[in-house]
Amino acid sequence: MLIKETMEGREKENMHIPEDENIQKFSFSKSVSLPKEYYSIDKPKQHIAKSIKYSIEQQKLSLRKLSSKIDGMSYTQISRVTRKENYNIDTLLKILDALNLELVIQQKKET
Repeated sequence: MLIKETMEGREKENMHIPEDENIQKFSFSKSVSLPKEYYSIDKPKQHIAKSIKYSIEQQKLSLRKLSSKIDGMSYTQISRVTRKENYNIDTLLKILDALNLELVIQQKKET
């Protein structure tokens, strides 16, 4: 039995998957047990990175231009944040300030 993997952009790449009644859709997230850390750390970091990237685009900045607006900040530090790598809170707060963004802390929504 063949497994059809869900993949974004498959149509854009003109990749063809033969039609077959034995093909099933495969959801990676449903088949793999994700550690709790994914939801408490990784998901929020993804949201932060996405928000920062969006703000950088909206303000028509590059990482280098943004880093020049922040005393003592290199573009590699900003890149670490946008790539969801490890960074410290000071770095994050300086980047948010330079982009005129703020961090809001609130209760988690019940799921």
